[in-house]
Amino acid sequence: MSDKNALEGFNPEVVLDRAEQSHLASVVSQPGFAVIQKIGKSIVDQFVRVAINQKEDEDVLKAHRNAKIAAQIYTMLIEHIKTEVMMYIQIKDSEEPTVVESGDNLELQDFNEEEEPPIYE
Repeated sequence: MSDKNALEGFNPEVVLDRAEQSHLASVVSQPGFAVIQKIGKSIVDQFVRVAINQKEDEDVLKAHRNAKIAAQIYTMLIEHIKTEVMMYIQIKDSEEPTVVESGDNLELQDFNEEEEPPIYE
């Protein structure tokens, strides 16, 4: 495999569009997101436990490095989510409100009239 193919699809700088930020904000606001965080922290703790239970110094160092990487990945994930949601909220708050024209010029039947609706056969 060439180096060019190995890097295909590699995108460390993900830029979310407004719809993706909106979806992310809705996920974060759901009670299930707290459960996802609980599971993520538990997985990091499992890596730490493995490091603690090693007997050889070299194995402790390897397990500690893995635990540190797991914690960094989890932290980066949560921070990225937090940043994207904050960007979505800040942009949403700074957007001009949408002006809705009044319906005065719409041709709607007056609902207060007591006319019989037409019968179609």
